[in-house]
Amino acid sequence: MGPEQRHIPTRTCVICRNRREKDVLFRIVRTPEGDIVFDKTGKLNGRGAYVCKDDDHWDDDVYRGKLQAALKIEIDDLAFKLLGRSIVSDVTSRKLSERN
Repeated sequence: MGPEQRHIPTRTCVICRNRREKDVLFRIVRTPEGDIVFDKTGKLNGRGAYVCKDDDHWDDDVYRGKLQAALKIEIDDLAFKLLGRSIVSDVTSRKLSERN
């Protein structure tokens, strides 16, 4: 018998509709209070949507529309820009920590 294989959770990107492993996607959450936040841990309470980490379309209205549909909430311009900045900031800090 071979080594036991672990289950690897997969999720669907709400933008491109591709199924990928959970750890290669970003999770965006609509909290019970109605806030839209980037979930670094993947464990925040609320309605979640997954997007590919390689998507770079934070100024795209189609991107925002698909995210709004998945989270079932309107996302205003400011919230959308702040969300994009928090994701870019996280990506940048991860790249810097990988270099060290």
